[in-house]
Amino acid sequence: MGVLTAPVAAEPTYACTAETEGHMFLVAYDHPVDPGYYYQCRGGAWRLVGICTPGAGCPPVPDPEGPIVEM
Repeated sequence: MGVLTAPVAAEPTYACTAETEGHMFLVAYDHPVDPGYYYQCRGGAWRLVGICTPGAGCPPVPDPEGPIVEM
Protein backbone atom coordinates (compact mmCIF):
# COMPACT_ATOMS: atom_id res chain seq x y z
CA MET A 1 0.00 0.00 0.00
CA GLY A 2 1.52 3.34 -1.07
CA VAL A 3 1.38 6.63 0.73
CA LEU A 4 -0.36 9.48 -1.11
CA THR A 5 1.23 12.86 -0.60
CA ALA A 6 0.50 16.21 -2.14
CA PRO A 7 3.28 17.73 -4.25
CA VAL A 8 5.44 20.42 -2.71
CA ALA A 9 5.02 23.88 -4.23
CA ALA A 10 7.89 24.72 -6.52
CA GLU A 11 9.02 28.14 -7.64
CA PRO A 12 9.41 29.40 -11.19
CA THR A 13 12.36 28.08 -13.16
CA TYR A 14 13.98 31.42 -14.08
CA ALA A 15 15.02 34.55 -12.19
CA CYS A 16 12.72 37.47 -11.51
CA THR A 17 14.60 40.46 -12.95
CA ALA A 18 13.80 43.87 -14.43
CA GLU A 19 13.51 42.17 -17.83
CA THR A 20 10.93 39.66 -16.56
CA GLU A 21 8.94 42.15 -14.42
CA GLY A 22 5.22 41.34 -14.65
CA HIS A 23 5.73 37.82 -16.03
CA MET A 24 3.34 35.14 -14.84
CA PHE A 25 4.50 31.60 -14.14
CA LEU A 26 2.24 28.63 -13.51
CA VAL A 27 3.74 25.76 -11.53
CA ALA A 28 1.29 23.11 -12.64
CA TYR A 29 0.71 19.68 -11.15
CA ASP A 30 -1.26 16.73 -12.42
CA HIS A 31 -2.93 16.21 -9.06
CA PRO A 32 -6.68 16.32 -8.34
CA VAL A 33 -6.39 18.21 -5.06
CA ASP A 34 -3.38 20.45 -5.76
CA PRO A 35 -3.48 21.47 -9.44
CA GLY A 36 -0.95 24.29 -9.30
CA TYR A 37 0.38 27.61 -8.07
CA TYR A 38 0.44 30.92 -9.96
CA TYR A 39 3.38 33.32 -9.47
CA GLN A 40 4.05 36.84 -10.75
CA CYS A 41 7.44 38.55 -11.00
CA ARG A 42 7.12 41.88 -9.17
CA GLY A 43 9.78 44.03 -7.53
CA GLY A 44 12.61 41.54 -8.08
CA ALA A 45 10.85 38.58 -6.43
CA TRP A 46 8.40 35.88 -7.45
CA ARG A 47 5.10 36.46 -5.62
CA LEU A 48 2.55 33.71 -5.08
CA VAL A 49 -0.61 35.34 -6.43
CA GLY A 50 -3.01 32.42 -6.53
CA ILE A 51 -3.66 28.76 -6.15
CA CYS A 52 -5.46 26.94 -8.92
CA THR A 53 -8.38 24.68 -8.03
CA PRO A 54 -9.92 21.78 -9.94
CA GLY A 55 -13.35 23.43 -10.00
CA ALA A 56 -12.48 27.07 -10.65
CA GLY A 57 -9.17 26.78 -12.50
CA CYS A 58 -6.53 29.45 -12.00
CA PRO A 59 -7.19 32.98 -10.72
CA PRO A 60 -7.23 35.94 -13.13
CA VAL A 61 -3.90 37.54 -13.96
CA PRO A 62 -3.19 40.58 -11.74
CA ASP A 63 -2.53 43.93 -13.39
CA PRO A 64 1.28 44.22 -13.84
CA GLU A 65 1.00 47.99 -13.31
CA GLY A 66 -1.24 47.65 -10.23
CA PRO A 67 -0.28 47.04 -6.61
CA ILE A 68 1.83 44.01 -5.73
CA VAL A 69 -0.46 41.11 -4.89
CA GLU A 70 0.76 38.20 -2.81
CA MET A 71 -0.88 35.40 -0.85
